[in-house]
Amino acid sequence: MDIKALENSLKRQLISPLYLFYGEETYLRDQYLEKFKSLLPDECRDFNMDIIDGRDTPMESIINMATTLPFLAEKRLVIVKNAEFFKAKRKSQKKGDKGEQDEADGEKPDSSQDTLIGYLESPVDSTCLIFCSDSVDRKRKIYKRIEKNGQVVQFAQLKGRDLTEWINRTARKLGKTIDPAAAAGLVTAAGSNLRQLRTELEKLACYSESSAITAADVEMMVSKTAELSIFELVDAVGDRNYSKAIRLAREMVFLGEPVIRILYMVARQCRLLLQAKSLLETGVSARETAGLMQVHPFVAQKCIGQARNFTPGELKSSLEKILETDADIKGGKQEAVLALELLIIALCEKG
Repeated sequence: MDIKALENSLKRQLISPLYLFYGEETYLRDQYLEKFKSLLPDECRDFNMDIIDGRDTPMESIINMATTLPFLAEKRLVIVKNAEFFKAKRKSQKKGDKGEQDEADGEKPDSSQDTLIGYLESPVDSTCLIFCSDSVDRKRKIYKRIEKNGQVVQFAQLKGRDLTEWINRTARKLGKTIDPAAAAGLVTAAGSNLRQLRTELEKLACYSESSAITAADVEMMVSKTAELSIFELVDAVGDRNYSKAIRLAREMVFLGEPVIRILYMVARQCRLLLQAKSLLETGVSARETAGLMQVHPFVAQKCIGQARNFTPGELKSSLEKILETDADIKGGKQEAVLALELLIIALCEKG
């Protein structure tokens, strides 16, 4: 089940007894959890809703809550956050397990998991049981059972058109429209985290005096993320403008960004530029590049532009210099900020 199908089923009040919500977009997931809560009558919600942490709640307790009949209502709601038993087992766990292999699913016997599987095979219709996890292992028996007898919904980070539509919808709810250039600038400056975007849109809605949020409003009001600063820093390096690059690096340090993290981010950006350049040289279109690089389209667009400022040799050399600087800082051979500035000067030099 995708998010749109989940939305439609909620509007029609077609509620499954079992759900598994997983993915990194927790803001959107939490919004849908609120919609499930609102289905319970206000006067008896406290009697018919349990929100628990799966990491420290015994499986038997979860099942007891799920099998309890609702009080003065048609449904009970049980939300299990951090349901880590849907994740892949760590290697150490697998090696330490004992017992015979389950022929159907390739898993070792687990009494608590068997208890849950028993419930998943025949869930109570009067209870809506929702598990939440940031990731899942689709090969696990419990995942297959909940997929068979319930609904699995992935809350992945929104990208491209879906992200733009979400920004437009949120702006309208705040009584504003947002220009396409402003939406693009907002994503570039604030990233694709919906919780952060919501906060920034609320600020923009209060700041903008007109009915439309403009690119100028975004430039004036939205705080730049570390990623955007890295874009600017690499742009400055590509232009061989070491004074601007050093100023940007100092600003990042002043704002609390650790030097080692700046090095990591510059190295990551160099790797992305090398990847973008390689893809473009093999004839891949700019539109396809984002998917192959597995980054947001706005990030891919920036990388394509920056990649033209470097040769493959320069990018490889830059990665080697960053690695050397990292080793010098960690080994105590150079003071961190000075080493960063010397690195920037080296990166700005013609190869």
